[in-house]
Amino acid sequence: MLKIGIRQLVCLTLLSLSSSGIVNGTSSNKDEVELALAAIGSGSAEELKIRLFTYQITVFDAEFRARAITALPTAQRDQRITQGNLLRRVETVFQLALQLHGRGGKVELFLFHHDLPTVQFWRSSVLMIPDCLAEALPDGELAGIIAHELGHSYFEDEMAAAQRNQDFHGMRVIELKCDAVAMLSLKLLGYNPVLFLEGLQRIKELDRSKSRSHGIIQSHPELVIRAQFSHRLIKSLG
Repeated sequence: MLKIGIRQLVCLTLLSLSSSGIVNGTSSNKDEVELALAAIGSGSAEELKIRLFTYQITVFDAEFRARAITALPTAQRDQRITQGNLLRRVETVFQLALQLHGRGGKVELFLFHHDLPTVQFWRSSVLMIPDCLAEALPDGELAGIIAHELGHSYFEDEMAAAQRNQDFHGMRVIELKCDAVAMLSLKLLGYNPVLFLEGLQRIKELDRSKSRSHGIIQSHPELVIRAQFSHRLIKSLG
């Protein structure tokens, strides 16, 4: 059986979307894509950076981050990876993303053993990355996923309000705005922004779990919708 690489798979996805008319906005999710694009606006990468990478966010000190880690379940804390080549590689990518967002020394990396490829921004101060994901993602894809999670800091109030109201439509729009932060970050770091979508595709392939809750599915756009949004944003970035 012929194996298709991630880049080829993403290209095939975009071609499929284009031929079906979804990229041109004929899907039922057009409003979410349009709302997200309208919210981030247009302009050069530097102009979008000024608009999106706001520094009006809560930053936590080392003591708070330590308490946040202590609050994790013991079984999870015991799985933390504290040395080795993988940690050094992830830490390098992590620090580059933090510096771009003006967060150097303000967020802690928590790399740990786990077989579910889910990244979590724990208490807005600790970025938790499982080793199964870190091992699978090349640097550019990993940087995009990290930047997406950092992007949630800029929309915390919006997300909290949407969650209180169980506004899944609003949550999906916010996720797309975080996708924009991820792709813009990649461009500013010298990577191809499409690597973010490739990272999402790779995560989807890695995730064989059937335990995803219906709420998570409702609050996150489908990959084809994120591909539609990515196509539009990347085209505008040039």
